[in-house]
Amino acid sequence: MDEYNSVFEFLKNQKKPSHATLIDPEKQTPEEASKIVQIAIESGTDLILVGGSTTDKTSVEKTVEIIQETMELQQWAATQNGIFEDQTSIVPVILFPNASSTLSKSADALLFMTLLNSNSTKYLIREQLKATKYIFENNIETISTAYLIFEPGMKVGEVGNADLIKSTDIETSIAYSRLAKFFDFKILYLEAGSGSNKPISEEIISSSKKEFKGLIFVGGGIKTPDQAKKACLAGADWIVTGNLTESFEDYNQLKIKLKTLIDEIKK
Repeated sequence: MDEYNSVFEFLKNQKKPSHATLIDPEKQTPEEASKIVQIAIESGTDLILVGGSTTDKTSVEKTVEIIQETMELQQWAATQNGIFEDQTSIVPVILFPNASSTLSKSADALLFMTLLNSNSTKYLIREQLKATKYIFENNIETISTAYLIFEPGMKVGEVGNADLIKSTDIETSIAYSRLAKFFDFKILYLEAGSGSNKPISEEIISSSKKEFKGLIFVGGGIKTPDQAKKACLAGADWIVTGNLTESFEDYNQLKIKLKTLIDEIKK
């Protein structure tokens, strides 16, 4: 991170498709989140996203703080025993908020999102407006992000009151991708929903990439190395996995599965 002037510069200057680990503070304690982050970094993840559909401010703040502390300890350990010779021991921590009330000044940046296919002005602009005072006062880097939710949508689609885009609706995804480009968003985030039984299709990703041309994040339903690789080949710059880490109780098995998926992304 030291060689970049901003978190966004870091995001856009990765030479290969990259991996982000999503931590939902509602689904594990801050201590559990800290352990998952440690494993994720050892497995090669490039970014930590913190947020969820129904998280609250206290849990977000505590989770971000303990993650930052964990990475600082990992960095110190790296200077002692060289366990991170092939990778960094610190990656950016970016907020992935569900509302203006779930922010943290300890984060490195914020995905300043607009849920383009929401039926509610709350997620189009009102929550963003409420957040501006906190962001300004705490000097948090904002990264403008167009957020699109596809079927099945899961909890995030329900909470966001989304007009879900069908998984085969290329025409609508192209229209929204152009809209994101015309608004000059820095990131287009394609979301199938945490726990989805299928990821965003390759056709949706490739057509969106062709129209938007900027950074494409893809999340929801990606559970296997093959699914992750296909998304990258279709044009995804960043693959986001969250449910994958939540479903493991055996941390050794989690590390094996996560490393296998991340290695496939970076081939």
